Amino acid sequence: MSASSRNNLFVLPKPILESDVVKLVVELEPLRTKYLTGTTPPWIFFGLKNLFQTVESVTSARIEGNNTTIAGFIEAAREDGSAANNDENIKMILNVEEGIRQIEAQNLGDIIINEEFILNLHRMVVDGLTPSPQGEGDSRPGAYRTEPRRITHSNHVLPHPADIRDLMKGLIGFINQDVPHQMDLIKIASVHHRFVWIHPFGNGNGRVVRLLTYAMLAKAGYIDRDGARLLDPTAVFGNDKFLYYDKLAGADDLSETGLLDWCEYMLSGLSGEVQKIDRLLDEYFSKKQIIIPAIEYAYGKQRIKRVERDMLLVCVERNIVSAADFRHLFPKDVSRVNVSQAIRKLRDQKLIMPVGENARKYMLCMNRNPITVGILKNLDENGFLPPLERELGQQHETA
Repeated sequence: MSASSRNNLFVLPKPILESDVVKLVVELEPLRTKYLTGTTPPWIFFGLKNLFQTVESVTSARIEGNNTTIAGFIEAAREDGSAANNDENIKMILNVEEGIRQIEAQNLGDIIINEEFILNLHRMVVDGLTPSPQGEGDSRPGAYRTEPRRITHSNHVLPHPADIRDLMKGLIGFINQDVPHQMDLIKIASVHHRFVWIHPFGNGNGRVVRLLTYAMLAKAGYIDRDGARLLDPTAVFGNDKFLYYDKLAGADDLSETGLLDWCEYMLSGLSGEVQKIDRLLDEYFSKKQIIIPAIEYAYGKQRIKRVERDMLLVCVERNIVSAADFRHLFPKDVSRVNVSQAIRKLRDQKLIMPVGENARKYMLCMNRNPITVGILKNLDENGFLPPLERELGQQHETA
């Protein structure tokens, strides 16, 4: 690599004041300090955050050719766990979910992004997977590649393995470089491209960089643990994975113009995701268009019984419920024990959960249970999900 190329690799682009990139930064900036407010109850955001993380994990895998649908993964993950042991596609998605959990287990504002953090992300995403080219694993989990590689259908000549350690040292320094507050998003977008450009691992680079982007957005305050700030960066790339590849390739010459075009693409995608989330702030929309139809859909498909449907509808209506809220659904001669048993069945199916440890008040759950497929169906019909079902069988490697 020439000295001039290396000098351009870890330099922030300088957008002009009137550019669309600057407009997007100004639009997105308030997200990191503003909690989303609206008529929608907090439990909905809590539930949707968990569900969107699943969507994000599936999308990240689908970008790399994993043909598992969100609904297919939900059904497999609800089983006894054997699916993950027998199906590498499911295991691949579970690994990405584990990466998100590991990131959110930390104090998000104080995440330390160093070499060990990145190597650990790689260990997680390839864990238990068959090494490439047969599978989506890596023969060197948690270690940089030692062999030349190329990206399918790309003209980019990847750096020589001997240069990777120095390049990653430079990238990590770039990640931790203090920049003006308003340049954080531009830096995050720049890091995403530069990581893919370096391609430090033998396999799993795409999954790692999308988790790294999630971690950087969380550290900068654009994503939080409790669901008050929802943002799914992977959905940006999953909406059209070939456009994603094209925009990455457009910055491979390390020109400022190419990098700014990539930044505009990524930030405009984030803006679109924020606009979707804003619709969920309306309680009428989130309940009447998404959740209640999902409950009825599950009942129509005989995934839940009538009394379970009615109990879940009470949960939606009252937001937080106790056993007394269900009493009117049962005949007068039915004992409290029978009501408690019905509540226990809902808990066993992960349809409701206590609002706190040992609490006797409950809220509806939306992820990995009999109503999840209906919720996904309704989210998809309202434009919330990336088009994962398109272009099955067409694969393109960024990992």
